[in-house]
Amino acid sequence: MEIPYQGRTIVEDNFDHIKIIIPAKKQQFTIVFSCVWLCGWLFGEVSVLRELAGGGAQLFLLIWVIGWTFGGFMVFRTLAWQIAGKEIIEVGKGTLVITKKGDWFDKPKTYDLSGCKSFRVQDGSIFGNANRYANFRFFNKDQNIGTFVFDYGYKTIRFGEAVDEAEAKYLLEKLKSKRLLTEKNFD
Repeated sequence: MEIPYQGRTIVEDNFDHIKIIIPAKKQQFTIVFSCVWLCGWLFGEVSVLRELAGGGAQLFLLIWVIGWTFGGFMVFRTLAWQIAGKEIIEVGKGTLVITKKGDWFDKPKTYDLSGCKSFRVQDGSIFGNANRYANFRFFNKDQNIGTFVFDYGYKTIRFGEAVDEAEAKYLLEKLKSKRLLTEKNFD
């Protein structure tokens, strides 16, 4: 018999707010590929830096090592997210704050709940290949992906990356029952 799925999220229910922690969904292929790629990357980086330090300072090698270093940084960023990343959603005191711990250079985003309209759950798979490269974080600068969706002014905000649709519905109901989200937020 199949055991019911208990979800990935960790919910901290406090007196006046709720904190939802969503660990990054581990993609084994991405982790292994990134580790192997970084080994090759390190060899190339060291080799070219030695060449440049030895007086072989050619313009091509200098430009190449800058691009190579940037590529390595982006893959390392992806690996760090896969291993230790987590999305933290805090709802309370009239605000919704979305923080991505472990996603370097991503600043917390704070939204006024009175401006958050039309909260809904939308399965990310309906976007087809739009999230195909979501594991490689440098392909999605805005990272506006996820199962939770709401409208904020004339922009659609998505969060809750890789949360199952049923789990997202449960969490929205929890926020509604705690009266952190009201009917106005669902219109």
